[in-house]
Amino acid sequence: MKEFYTIGEICKIFNIPSSTLRYYDSINLLSPWTTGENGYRYYSKAQFEIISMIGFMRSLGTPLKRLKKILSEGGPEGICAELRRNEKEIDERMEELQLLKQKVTLYEDIIAKTCSGPVFSLEDLPQMYLMCKPFGDKDELDVEEIIKVTRGSARWADTAGIFSTISRDDLEKGNFHTYEKYGYISELPYPKENRYTEVLAAGRYACGSMRIKTVEHFEADDFYRRLLDFVKDRGLTVTGPAIERNVLDIYGNDPMNPTMYFRVYIPVSKKYP
Repeated sequence: MKEFYTIGEICKIFNIPSSTLRYYDSINLLSPWTTGENGYRYYSKAQFEIISMIGFMRSLGTPLKRLKKILSEGGPEGICAELRRNEKEIDERMEELQLLKQKVTLYEDIIAKTCSGPVFSLEDLPQMYLMCKPFGDKDELDVEEIIKVTRGSARWADTAGIFSTISRDDLEKGNFHTYEKYGYISELPYPKENRYTEVLAAGRYACGSMRIKTVEHFEADDFYRRLLDFVKDRGLTVTGPAIERNVLDIYGNDPMNPTMYFRVYIPVSKKYP
């Protein structure tokens, strides 16, 4: 193995752009070992380890200013502290990615059920988590008002969908456009409870997939009547409000008139004589 290498050779060995090496040289982070009689500057194989270390630390995101300070210290303490800091950040990113993976799985499942599954079904749903407020409050559409009271809940909201509820009484009266509550819903727990949080109990629900194409939601009337008939025909009774969950909006060629897909959950139980 030879002793000295040109800039071009180092670039090929370590897959580093020549502009990066020249910048490292300009800030005195890493400079060529020697200059040959031909005026060319050469790196030594003795620098391979430091070149590799710089590449590794940069891949972790360590800023050049901090890296230069660490490498100028006389001991390993600085580099070890930086590695521990990066390890903590990696753990946090892994948690975020795991949460994102959960959301992808849940979202894929609910889209499949809403857009491709049967229109009506009976399902045993898991416990779900709500962060909501009464529909009719002066700021009922200001969702930020819902989540700002909980530190860190904005990240939870990233895993959630928008929902509204129709009370049992309004369902029975056919008031399918009168909403009771509004907010976020998710299968994933929120980080902290507050005055807006509620838990939707696990249990048996009559579920329906609703597709809306009109701004006035005219389609909802026929949908809810059919869903309530579905419940009645199976000898069931409604035990709580309808949860109307906005799953997906598809804009197509007209962003002002999207097709909206909703998943509706109505808690039910067997009728008893």
